[in-house]
Amino acid sequence: MPEAVALDAALAAVVESIGGQQRDGQLQMAEAVAAALSGSGHAIVQAGTGTGKSVGYLVPAALHAVAPEGGAVIVATATIALQKQLVDRDLPRVAEALGPMIGRPLTYAVLKGRNNYVCLQKLHGSVPDDDAVALFDAPKSALGQQAVAVRAWAEDTSTGDRDEYPDDIDPRVWRGFSVGRRECMGEARCPFGEECFTVKRRQLAQESDIVVTNHAMLAIDAIEGIPVLPEHDAVIIDEGHELVDRATQAITGELSAAMLERAISRSRRMLDPESAERLQRAADELDDCLRIMAADMGGPSRLEVLPRDLVLALTLVRDACHQAMAEVNADKDGKDADALAARQQARGALEEVHDVAGNLLAMGERDVVWVDPGESRAPLLKVAPLSVSGLLRASLFDRTPVAMTSATLTVGGGFDALLMSLGLAQDETVTIDVGSPFDHARQGILYVARDIPAPGRDGIAMEALDELADLIEAAGGRTLALFSSWRGVERAAEYLRVRLGSQPGLPILVQRRGDAVGSLVQRFADEPASTLLGTVSLWQGVDVPGESCIQVVIDRIPFPRPDDPLLSARQKAVDEAGGSGFRAVSVPRAGLLLAQGAGRLIRGVDDRGVVAVLDSRLATAGYARALRASLPPFWYTTDRATVIGALERLRDGASVPSTTPAP
Repeated sequence: MPEAVALDAALAAVVESIGGQQRDGQLQMAEAVAAALSGSGHAIVQAGTGTGKSVGYLVPAALHAVAPEGGAVIVATATIALQKQLVDRDLPRVAEALGPMIGRPLTYAVLKGRNNYVCLQKLHGSVPDDDAVALFDAPKSALGQQAVAVRAWAEDTSTGDRDEYPDDIDPRVWRGFSVGRRECMGEARCPFGEECFTVKRRQLAQESDIVVTNHAMLAIDAIEGIPVLPEHDAVIIDEGHELVDRATQAITGELSAAMLERAISRSRRMLDPESAERLQRAADELDDCLRIMAADMGGPSRLEVLPRDLVLALTLVRDACHQAMAEVNADKDGKDADALAARQQARGALEEVHDVAGNLLAMGERDVVWVDPGESRAPLLKVAPLSVSGLLRASLFDRTPVAMTSATLTVGGGFDALLMSLGLAQDETVTIDVGSPFDHARQGILYVARDIPAPGRDGIAMEALDELADLIEAAGGRTLALFSSWRGVERAAEYLRVRLGSQPGLPILVQRRGDAVGSLVQRFADEPASTLLGTVSLWQGVDVPGESCIQVVIDRIPFPRPDDPLLSARQKAVDEAGGSGFRAVSVPRAGLLLAQGAGRLIRGVDDRGVVAVLDSRLATAGYARALRASLPPFWYTTDRATVIGALERLRDGASVPSTTPAP
């Protein structure tokens, strides 16, 4: 490698190569990331839309990785979309521009969990999988047809990566083609070890300067101590506002009667009849116990103390699995690959159930346990840590230099809530908001409908629906309407079809449960007069610049659901410690999600529009100022006439007088 490359020169070369413009905020960010990677303290950088965030951290990551005193850098994201953007677009550009400067090619790879790849042993072996057999036995059903199509793709793919399949894959179908960490027999014993898609990906990652992965893999590697990532010298976390939730999800344990039934199905042939019967009794006891508990539940419910019947059922499950595991491990039907695979799948299924049952029985005061009755009344038991801040601190931040970034990290204009959730202190962490190249105060209006009733338990009020329709008409469609619940989406869709049904030029697009959103968002972008109604997955990641989206409407402040057991437990813990759980837990979460939703509006320097919040509490409540300070600095008003007029001018393509402080 030639002499050390200056960061500003490297950044300028990359920006010039992609035809971009140098931005002060991007350079500030790159300098903060470079300092963190060199060990001068962790960096948390809020970088607004349009900053060029990914280049801002990839350039210092590349320089660190190729430096003699440096090493490989992990880049962890929350979404598949960002992973694809980094590997397919951003990293190739950075590598091409920096190659001549660093004196060698920059190498990079993407690494996902094992169950994201086709298992060749499962594809070509003869180990029966009950779900897959059932699907292939019913090829005329929708799932059966998908199973046939996925098998055809799996036999031809060169990567085995689920995300490269051209459509969504039902989890029941995918289970027939993949294995989890516990189910894999290992490359040394597998006849397909040398061809294994996961092994090839990991070998490539081991040799790469930059490895792109996800938050869950990072959490498993760091918190659970399972080495799923290659050796690395530093970590960059993008979409950092998601880390705590994704880490919590990755280490949350789940147990259901269906999981135990699957373990029985896989292990029965290897067990003594008495042991198999004992397992079946345990499954029946657990099923009966959970169904009785869930019968009267309206939603997930926390168990601060395990009921006696549940303790007995869990003890029976744990002990029956322990005995079954001993018998499966003693089975020496050794060298046949299919037999090895079958035994490993049985062992893995039994181990998972055994370990979760044991964790539930060992529940401590820092654990949260709850029953989720499930939509189909197939209840689940779940256990999660009350907080992951200590775990993240001890297993990640105390061991590795970390730089974290996102467009939305501050609440009320500060980083305090985020630092607390990560277990970090202000004096050991550099926090910086590099702003955005957009002039939000001139490009957008924040309108709060102060005069309509605040949302209640019955959902969106009729007055709010009337307001929504008026705003859509004023904008001529061109509206992304975000709701905090499916019930809100469905009620708004019913109302708007009646109210706007006589106006064929204003089509209403509605997100449905379980549907992929990519094609829906594309249609919204392609039909400028359309309105898209949706929930959680549309609050983040939707990027529709231009006239197709001149308005984002948010039905209510997205506070966590009061029946969310984990967040309720976290609030209660703060209250019992003398603080305000609502302000420490609910307000920060609502602020970040509100900022994510509002961020869908201004995606380019020429965008103009309105963010309309149909929740008067954002104007009147004591916490309103802190929430508004979490949003981009739009021009703020509660004047309905001003907003309607601005939308009509945008709709009609008229220029806005220069004296007007917003669209």
